[in-house]
Amino acid sequence: MDKRKVLLIGGTGTISSSIMRNLAADEQTELYVLNRGHKTLPEGVIQLTADIVDEDKVREVIGDLSFDVIADFIIFTKEAAEQRIRLFKGKTKQYIFISTVVTFKHEDTVYLDEESVQDNIYSDYGRSKTACEQVFKDAYDEGFPVTIVRPSQTYGYDRFPLSVKGRSCWSVISRILRDKPVIVHGDGKSVWHMMHTYDFADNFVQLLGREEAIGCSVNLVNPDSVTWDMIYHEIGRQLNKEVKIVHIASDTLALSRRYDNASAILGDKQYSNIYSTENLKKLMPHFSCRYTLEKGAELFLEYMNTHEELKKEDPEFDAWCDEVIADYEKFMAEFRKKH
Repeated sequence: MDKRKVLLIGGTGTISSSIMRNLAADEQTELYVLNRGHKTLPEGVIQLTADIVDEDKVREVIGDLSFDVIADFIIFTKEAAEQRIRLFKGKTKQYIFISTVVTFKHEDTVYLDEESVQDNIYSDYGRSKTACEQVFKDAYDEGFPVTIVRPSQTYGYDRFPLSVKGRSCWSVISRILRDKPVIVHGDGKSVWHMMHTYDFADNFVQLLGREEAIGCSVNLVNPDSVTWDMIYHEIGRQLNKEVKIVHIASDTLALSRRYDNASAILGDKQYSNIYSTENLKKLMPHFSCRYTLEKGAELFLEYMNTHEELKKEDPEFDAWCDEVIADYEKFMAEFRKKH
């Protein structure tokens, strides 16, 4: 039996690195990775070295190769989507575009399925991904074999779901360890869907080569939900720290000129959404999520503790939090006194 030939474009990000390791261990897969070649790949993976924006160089390294599946993790603009179609039309039996659930118009519904309205009025990222999807949908009508995958927040390694953070997740963990208050948007009770990158990879690979997935979109999310307060209190429990949460309205945080809270919070995190699992179960018959909030937090903290170089302080964010919290508490004191 011939091996299936799979090309990953990117391959070393939070999501794609787990998929790469999963496929590299599969004896039935001949795995290629196209990127700039800055990171070491698992044994047996075939490196194709090129910057994806350099169309001529990509054509050169691809040559006469064709693939059973191409999965692309680094398309963020309409122009990039158009370029991929030029590059890979006729080169693959299935092209998987990684989009996002941030494309959806969250404010009009709680229950979201694959056909829900895509018109995120707050997030440039979401609107750009929607434009990419439209390019691929139009190309599908002309024979391009696309599958669209929309993750919710996928985390792992040095990334973990947090409400308001600085340059990295450690900016919040550091405040908790130093007994400093942390900011959570709203009342901390909005619902959130978080999927560990290991779970994403295990489920994602079920789509590879699945003919019924071509021309389809699927919201690849963990159906189990948590709240933002639950996330922060679980981190505190594992750090043996009492987390001092300051809840500040999403609309207020979105006024910040220093951090793009309008996109991150108003465009995504403030909403409580539930996602349909109908397509998941149809296209991924062995769909499951093994990594709970507790296990995910444990793996994240273990990773950080074995990578001390990632524990970088963020004085600018730290000072911003102190100032915002002080101003908010001053306002609340005046509000209580007056009203």
